[in-house]
Amino acid sequence: MKTIRTILIVITVSLTVPIAVLAQKPFTVGIVKDASGNEFEALSNEVKSEIEALLSARDGVRFKELNAQWKPGKVDENIQAFLNDAEVDIVLTLGLLSSEAAARLNDYRKPVIAGTILDRTFQALPLQPDNSSGISNFSYIESWVRFKSDMLEFARMFQISHLTVVVPKPLYEEFKDIKGFLTEDALPFELSFVTAEEGGDPFSKMPENTDAAMLFPLVQHKRKEIQAFFTELNQSGIPSLALAGTDYLEQGATLTLTPHLSFQQMARQVALCVLKVSEGTNLMDIPVAMDGMNDKVARTPVINMQSLRQMNKFLQWWAMANAIVMNVAEMPGEELSLRQAIARALENNLQGKIADQDLLIAQKDVRIARSNVLPQIEVSGSGVQLSRNLVEASMGQRGEFTITGSASLKQVIWSEAAFANIAIKKLAAETARQYNRQTMLNIVSDVSKAYISLLFAKSKLQISNDNVYATLQNLEMAKAKEKSGEGGISDVNRWTSELNLNKMTLNDAQAKYRAAMYQLNQLLNYPIANNIATADSINVDGTVVPDHDLLSLFFESPELTEKYADFLIEGMQNWSPELQQLHTAGSMVDRKRAMNIRQMFIPELALFGGADQAFVRDGTISNPQLPIPPPPDDITWNIGLRLSLPIFTGGRKSTEVKRSAIEQDKITWQKEELLGTLEQGIRANVQLLKASYRELDLSQNAAQAAADNLQVVRDAYSQGMATVVQLIDAQNMMVKTQLMAQSSYYQYVLDHIHTQRLYGRFIFLEDEEEQNAYVQELREKSPSEIIGAGSPAPPKGERKKQLR
Repeated sequence: MKTIRTILIVITVSLTVPIAVLAQKPFTVGIVKDASGNEFEALSNEVKSEIEALLSARDGVRFKELNAQWKPGKVDENIQAFLNDAEVDIVLTLGLLSSEAAARLNDYRKPVIAGTILDRTFQALPLQPDNSSGISNFSYIESWVRFKSDMLEFARMFQISHLTVVVPKPLYEEFKDIKGFLTEDALPFELSFVTAEEGGDPFSKMPENTDAAMLFPLVQHKRKEIQAFFTELNQSGIPSLALAGTDYLEQGATLTLTPHLSFQQMARQVALCVLKVSEGTNLMDIPVAMDGMNDKVARTPVINMQSLRQMNKFLQWWAMANAIVMNVAEMPGEELSLRQAIARALENNLQGKIADQDLLIAQKDVRIARSNVLPQIEVSGSGVQLSRNLVEASMGQRGEFTITGSASLKQVIWSEAAFANIAIKKLAAETARQYNRQTMLNIVSDVSKAYISLLFAKSKLQISNDNVYATLQNLEMAKAKEKSGEGGISDVNRWTSELNLNKMTLNDAQAKYRAAMYQLNQLLNYPIANNIATADSINVDGTVVPDHDLLSLFFESPELTEKYADFLIEGMQNWSPELQQLHTAGSMVDRKRAMNIRQMFIPELALFGGADQAFVRDGTISNPQLPIPPPPDDITWNIGLRLSLPIFTGGRKSTEVKRSAIEQDKITWQKEELLGTLEQGIRANVQLLKASYRELDLSQNAAQAAADNLQVVRDAYSQGMATVVQLIDAQNMMVKTQLMAQSSYYQYVLDHIHTQRLYGRFIFLEDEEEQNAYVQELREKSPSEIIGAGSPAPPKGERKKQLR
């Protein structure tokens, strides 16, 4: 019995082990690449990822890769190596050289896919009526790049006269078909070719009369080198067509006609072919042509607005009408932060300059008033020629020609009017200083509002642009469904209407963005049409709000919110320039009143003196019969005191005293009114600040939910399980909530700025020591309530993350 059991176990193991071994044998894909480099690695990784996604549920998949290093002979050798490799189940070529070699094989003893061809017609690749290759074990992927038609469309859009094509040097030298393909037909412009060597600068090789450039993927260049090349092109006003797609637009290229996610679409097509081969399907039975790659199908241009602005070249409306726009709100030049905008406004704003001049004038007035109580010394000289009869009549005291000099001195010892004038001018200078400070605060407030309005307009423009792009995608989906019979023409018409309406909204957003930029330029005293590049908006709240966590604690309960308002009101009485101006005005009235009272009882006392000297006195005629001494030849002088006291002025002084009392009452009432207005403004604005603070999370949650819902409805619509109305409603709701989230964020920042303006001091502009002192003072306002207030605030840093 034991022997029989052993035999059965051996037989069972011998039967099951081969099956298990066979079941565990993975499907092997041999990949032949033209060369190494970022572009090839990205494409290879994308292909492998798609294949793994489809074959992972089966027996698994593994890959073998060979690199030809741009050598045609090596390409053939690599393909044959995989054809002879018993472990390789299918051969895939990536690159123009490898795919051309794969298409020219005589023997397809294994499935071979040419992944990247140049052009099916030019390369005379077979295509049967059923869209298959018609060759057993061979298929190819239609090119996702229309090299020639894209070049011609690019030339038409920019009215090109000389186009330079930039091609990696190894590809140009080893794949001769490129030049022949692009120049086989007569072209309406001059065409030049420039080879890009590894790490080299192709811009230096370009002809001087080049007015546009078309770039093949620069597989031998690093990302920074490609960005530098596009920077040179943009600075020289040379638009560029990137055949590699939107990734190059992110690096600075001007335009691409290669559809978005083309690499992914191509990789998915390859993966589907590999999947079918693994299931036993022959490649000749798999279609190779895709409608989206047909030259008769219009392609949507993708335009980099930042590149156009750098070149100061803009396309006509017909070229932009159906385009997808990237970096629609990005401006060339150095980014301007909120702090930089405020600093430049305080330096350049015309209202600020006027207020500065008023302060300087007031300071000079103080100096002028002081001069009235300082010694007044005057020196003069005169030369006089008299007639003879006057000389005779003077009896020897005057000559026919006399030169004399004199000096005088005046010194106020006591003058209530003079000393009061000095005090009043000082108070006027303090008023001018407070007005200057008020003007500076208003400038900061206005510039901050204009800057944040620009950020919001920028966000609205980006959201509107994204909405147009999403509508374009939905329109294409509706057209595809209508073509396949899954949908009707009504959906296409509805999406066409939505597209045009959304483009109108985009136009309005563009106009408002420029208008907001003009407003900020006016406040900065810049040229009105100047472009302003703004920094990332997520840092604005961190710039303006000193301590989010502490502020959140004050919003936990109404009582603490009122205490926060009390704190601001208390500080406002010390910092408000409007209130300080009224205080100073009251002091000026008091000083005038004191002056008028004192002048009725205290006399003015002044010292005066003078000296005279005759330097020349010729032609004197004296009468010897009269005992009149001759005039003195030395200095004559005098000195004295003047005392004055008004006895009767018609009741002027007493009336002015009464008038001062009336003015003081008026100022007192003005103070009360201003205090009430400021307190009402602070308390109301604190409540608005609390509301906008709480709306941050609500609006973000609404936007996230709307985005998630849109994805669900879009998937359902693509599967025929949702109507066009439902998708439009979901998309409009997403746009609405996105705008609401942005509006809530910027409104929170604006409310905080307005609160600080009412407080009379912008804490975020103070140095770190002052900011820390402010936060500490706020913490000490009511420490027991703050420590035990409500639920704990989010961890430090988490609130900022939520705000963004």
